[in-house]
Amino acid sequence: MAGIGVALSGGGHRASLFGLGPLLYLADAGKNGDVTSIASVSGGSLTNGFVAQELNYRTASPEEFEAVATRFATQLAQRGTLWVGWVTKAFVAVLGLTFLATFLVWLLPWHWSLRLLAWIVALLVWAKIAEQRGRVCALTFRQTLFSPSGKKATLLRDVHPQGDEPPIDHVVCATDLHAGEHVYFSGTFVCAYRFGWGQPADLPLHVAVQCSSSLPGAFPVRWLPTAPHGFVEGSDGDRAMALTDGGVYDNMADQWGQAVGSRKRRWAQHAGGLQEPAELIVVNSSGGMEFGPVNSLHFPLLGEIRALLRDKTILYDNTTSLRRYGLVGRFDRAQLEGRGLRGALVHIPESPFTAAMAVKDSTDPNWTARAQRAREVIAKLEAAGEQADAWEEEAAASRSTKTTLSKMDTDKAARLVRHSYLLAMANLHVFLAYPLLDVPPLSRFVALVGGA
Repeated sequence: MAGIGVALSGGGHRASLFGLGPLLYLADAGKNGDVTSIASVSGGSLTNGFVAQELNYRTASPEEFEAVATRFATQLAQRGTLWVGWVTKAFVAVLGLTFLATFLVWLLPWHWSLRLLAWIVALLVWAKIAEQRGRVCALTFRQTLFSPSGKKATLLRDVHPQGDEPPIDHVVCATDLHAGEHVYFSGTFVCAYRFGWGQPADLPLHVAVQCSSSLPGAFPVRWLPTAPHGFVEGSDGDRAMALTDGGVYDNMADQWGQAVGSRKRRWAQHAGGLQEPAELIVVNSSGGMEFGPVNSLHFPLLGEIRALLRDKTILYDNTTSLRRYGLVGRFDRAQLEGRGLRGALVHIPESPFTAAMAVKDSTDPNWTARAQRAREVIAKLEAAGEQADAWEEEAAASRSTKTTLSKMDTDKAARLVRHSYLLAMANLHVFLAYPLLDVPPLSRFVALVGGA
């Protein structure tokens, strides 16, 4: 059977829930048994880490996986992660009080030089506390998702399911700032081009996930010592990794699945257990830039900072667009030549009708079977009462969902998961001939996210 690699992009809880739909579809279609790896960044790593912790996705029945997916989706939709519990609330309170103290010191009846010194000390204390934002986020991830017993945190090395067949590699990706390259965390390895090949040691799963989702600006750089991982065969190194969001390097998380073979060759003595996929499913929850107001750019200094942030977004949007085109070209060449990496995109701005409508009338003899499968998708959707125009609006609503770590409206969360489920089913049937199943009702997904 063809091994399947899955890539889950970043994008907060929007990405976490949108990434869940294709995994549900693969389990329903009986294709989860072919999955060799699930790689993820940022919000997608919440999904990847939770699934890795809870069960062996490769051997799970649809019912078993649905039960796990329900616990996960209900937590995100009904309660959220970062803003749940006392840890974040206490941190915000302390942060606010120490910030207030930086102003109150000027009211002290001291000489101005002493007040200046006290102000500097208060400011440094506040900055030191603010630096702990990443650790607080990691603790809330542990509290809400990655401490199933309520007391003991799940370790990264404990999420590698054992069995008679090779297990799935759940790969959580972060970006190291030494050279702007990925660091890959898994249950059996930690690896990076410069640092080399290492072991997960005693790294908790929630810390790896937080490093993967450490959005610049919102969270500071997370420093992890390299010594516990025992890196070998690296070209460069340091005493600590300087980690930020995995999406900074690769927000679609596709780089792992595309280059498993090169890593097996680079670390041949250590990476023999890695499984190179024949097919790659890229679940991209980033909708790209939309037209927006820019009047705030007129303000001095603030406008320049806003412009710099918008510049960054434009650079990201254009580079990922080109990469998506490149992926489609690579997948099509593999289909035509009968060798190489095949695959398909599950892209949040698209509806389940988008790809099928684009290829249903193709007269290219190379794509006759693809065009026929596209017509099958359209017929299946229309027979279930789905309409292309309505789905354009649904896709627009999905892409505009905020990328936060807060709880989400139940109806919106249910529609987000259903959107990705149907989009995955449609696109994977058209491009890879995966099974075309019955269209599940919205009520299934409302129940999944804890709705009535």
